[in-house]
Amino acid sequence: MTAEATRRPRSVTLAVVLVMLGTFVAATTAAGPQEAGALVLLLVAVCFWFAVRAGRGRRGARTTVTCLTAVVLALGATFAFEDALYGGTTLLLGALLAVPGVVLLYRPAAEDYVRAREEALRTGEELDA
Repeated sequence: MTAEATRRPRSVTLAVVLVMLGTFVAATTAAGPQEAGALVLLLVAVCFWFAVRAGRGRRGARTTVTCLTAVVLALGATFAFEDALYGGTTLLLGALLAVPGVVLLYRPAAEDYVRAREEALRTGEELDA
């Protein structure tokens, strides 16, 4: 397998950036109770970590970041209704960033990249990261 086959597409890099920005923006709506804020902060940190791993072509990380993004948006929605103008707008902005990022992780170019990375890992070839 060539190094070109395992090169990360720009769409995957863009997806990682969009997911990170979107989940961070959506998490800002959960500035409610201390326990909820700490939980959302932890979820965002874990989502960031899995987004980076998804950007490196890990299939399990891609699935996990999809689920975590949905959880962060759902938790943000519970707090967004307390202040409809600020919270609703912020949550909408976060969703407008994160959802296209998640979709980009499942596009054909990203799927080919993940498949090539898995094959390279299975055969023990060196990867460009």
